[in-house]
Amino acid sequence: MTIHGGKLLVRALNEHGVKRVFCVAGESYLPVLDGFLDYPEIDVITCRQEGGVTFMAEAYGQLTGKVGIALVTRGPGACNASIGVHSALQASTPMVLLVGLHSMDDRDKEAFQEFDLPQMFGSIAKWAAVIDDATRIPEYIMRAFHVATSGRPGPVVLGLPEEVLNAQVEDVIIKPIVKSEISPSQTQISQIVELISKAERPIILAGGGDWSDQTCANLTEFSTLSGLPVVTSFRRQDVFDHNHKNYIGELGTGPNPALVELFKNADLIFVLNARLNEISTQNYSIFNDGQTIIHVHPDADVFGRSCVPDLAIQSHVSPLCNALLEQKIDGTKWQNWCDDAHADYQKWTHIDVDSQPKRNGADMTSIYAKLQKLLPNDAIITTDAGNFSGWAQRYLRYARPGRLLAPISGAMGYSVPSAVAASIEFPDRLVLGICGDGGFMMNGQELATAMRYGAKPIIMVCNNERFGTIRMHQNMHFPDRVSATDLTNPNFVELAKSYGAFAVKVNEVHEFDAALADAIASNRLALIEITMDPEQITTRS
Repeated sequence: MTIHGGKLLVRALNEHGVKRVFCVAGESYLPVLDGFLDYPEIDVITCRQEGGVTFMAEAYGQLTGKVGIALVTRGPGACNASIGVHSALQASTPMVLLVGLHSMDDRDKEAFQEFDLPQMFGSIAKWAAVIDDATRIPEYIMRAFHVATSGRPGPVVLGLPEEVLNAQVEDVIIKPIVKSEISPSQTQISQIVELISKAERPIILAGGGDWSDQTCANLTEFSTLSGLPVVTSFRRQDVFDHNHKNYIGELGTGPNPALVELFKNADLIFVLNARLNEISTQNYSIFNDGQTIIHVHPDADVFGRSCVPDLAIQSHVSPLCNALLEQKIDGTKWQNWCDDAHADYQKWTHIDVDSQPKRNGADMTSIYAKLQKLLPNDAIITTDAGNFSGWAQRYLRYARPGRLLAPISGAMGYSVPSAVAASIEFPDRLVLGICGDGGFMMNGQELATAMRYGAKPIIMVCNNERFGTIRMHQNMHFPDRVSATDLTNPNFVELAKSYGAFAVKVNEVHEFDAALADAIASNRLALIEITMDPEQITTRS
């Protein structure tokens, strides 16, 4: 039996266990859209802009550990989608982006919406290629899933020329590659134990992607047994329970100054699955020659990029944590070190509502004091990039099954689409998407996607009528010379209502409890606009 290439591609997705895809429809991949009709078990989510497509696919990948699937059209669609591909790369999230292309006969003629896909995506994807032969569609899909999930997870981009999708080909058997894990050797585990046992002031820095709930639980148990304090890397707070006595904070933007000093004074840093990037190393400043560095990561290419580790181990985090549970480490000598660090974390995240100054608008810090008490343990929090996210990073306490979805890449426009994707995937859980007025306007149109598919996240728009982070840096480097950072906004409440959402505006802190309760009780998509004091730029202001 013969089928067209689009249907063969959808069959390949189905054989790889795909249950949901995100797309903006395009004429360049009509056969794929046709193929989905024969596979109703695959949920096709139509979004409103390609950036929203890839952000939703990335959020799906983070939440489930499965490959997020995105489909867009050539040229402009691919350009719009690239932001989510870059975000998936920096977050180590498995994703496959499928891009419809022009005819191969028109290649290199600067045809309508033509672009060089491998060249464009080559630096922001693990693999980027164009399928030139319809009979090889299963092969390319199989390899794409393997590359996206193996080693350090990440995005793959495949181009789909028109004639490849339209070609009639034989239906074939498709066999996915079974994912395998890289495990540490017993010798390497012994070396880790030996180095840790010699330390006086050790710290675990945990982060990266590919953390299952069970692996998080195993890390918690290992920390409990060994007494080792745990820090999470930038926007990876949901890796470790913040209420655990060994949790001591996050190395992100605007971290606890006491934590930064603690790192500099540590004599051993056990980096577990995290990349030592600019933010998590505080601009590469937290290491010194007197420290022992153990770095475990599934991709050997990350070793040595910001420091030379004393012990580098290529391994996935799951088998590594399993192996560590079998080891015995006496943490008595660093117990006070850990206790003091945890006390610093609790002090840093404690909110004294009575001491907050009067604001010209709703005080953000007092609002987060309320969220600390009101959010359920399994809440899913999504944030955008911007100074407003500092409150969610500093004051909210995370633990599985609760989750944090936030752009490791620092991309604006992430919160709304990721919140929509999270609510579609987990319709019975509270999803709170937190964004600024600038970020909301970048992908706020995905409220329409939420309404279409019955998603009901609560979107909290923190409105200070400016690009707050840029204004902060502008004030530091060019005092009293404001340029290009003021914003003119729509009426967010009326805009949300026009989509069919529940919406309310909070001008003062005392209004927030009722606003959140009403949003939850509405049992539908909701938006809460927070009128911020423009002078309250960070958690320290």
